[in-house]
Amino acid sequence: MSPDLPLRVNLTALENIALIKQFHLNHTWAQASAEAQQLLDQCGHADIALKRDEDLTPTQRFAVKTVRAIMLARPLLVIDRPAELLPDAPYPHLMAAMLDKLADRLPDYQILDYDWNKPLYPGSI
Repeated sequence: MSPDLPLRVNLTALENIALIKQFHLNHTWAQASAEAQQLLDQCGHADIALKRDEDLTPTQRFAVKTVRAIMLARPLLVIDRPAELLPDAPYPHLMAAMLDKLADRLPDYQILDYDWNKPLYPGSI
């Protein structure tokens, strides 16, 4: 996923997301954090805003990385081998549900995975 940077462990989920617009577009903290919170609300993870990386589950970490990746509205989101990001979750269904919730903000996306996993993503690989 892009941005490909790891989460900063000393920041909260909200700060990790907001810093993308602060750094790249010079938005104020108020602007960036409001948009970050709205996206967390939209994807069903409003409650993780003040959690730090070590306190997040793999599913919550995936949500933060997904929201970070769509903050700059790039034309393509690439999700590379999601099973590695979501080892203990039914990731095709979980990922599809999250992407559906964010559909109005989500650019075109491509899921890259091993050939044997292609049946998990009808029409996406």
